[in-house]
Amino acid sequence: MKMSRVIDCEKLSLREANSRIKEAIRNGDEVVLTHASELYGLASGLKTGEVTVRGNAGDYLGALNQGARIVVEGDAGAFVGDNSRDGEIWVKGNVGEGLGMYAYGGVIVVSGDAGDAVAQMNKGGTVVVGGSVGDNVGLYMMNGRVVICGNAGKGLGHVMLRGAIYLDGALESPGKNSKCEGIADDDLAFLRATLKKYGLRANMRRFRKIVPASSRP
Repeated sequence: MKMSRVIDCEKLSLREANSRIKEAIRNGDEVVLTHASELYGLASGLKTGEVTVRGNAGDYLGALNQGARIVVEGDAGAFVGDNSRDGEIWVKGNVGEGLGMYAYGGVIVVSGDAGDAVAQMNKGGTVVVGGSVGDNVGLYMMNGRVVICGNAGKGLGHVMLRGAIYLDGALESPGKNSKCEGIADDDLAFLRATLKKYGLRANMRRFRKIVPASSRP
């Protein structure tokens, strides 16, 4: 049975906090972080382990994630999951801009809203937003999947090259080299399984699939 180790980050530097997180994971403990909102880059580069943040988290949470499961019970800042390779990050509140930028893999989920620049330069990650997103989502996407249960701003999928964006809500304006196509059975199966796993709600009949209009925009 795993033990939980509580790490109070209030008086710790980023280096000290990340060192204690890695030490606890090496010992086989589940990690619980408190007072974590002022540290930027927390729980970065983890290859394994389970980390729970009680309350809010700062910018660059879980950057370079390589396999850990990170859950935030509140909100998080900008650039959550930047350059993720693997693993899972779940923020149960809202996040700032740059969610899942440059992700190569893994799953990044936000139950609430996200800002601009979600999944820009996505190379293979799965990024899910239970609420609405801002502008320039999926810019230069090279692969991967993005799910948006709410509305999207301007330039959705601008100059995307591969991958798919699933949108349930309203779209302010599409990006260049993006087009809508029909939802296939395997798309619906993926959406249903994902929304059920994270307790998210959407109208399955409204979902649109945005894909590249051309591989050479």
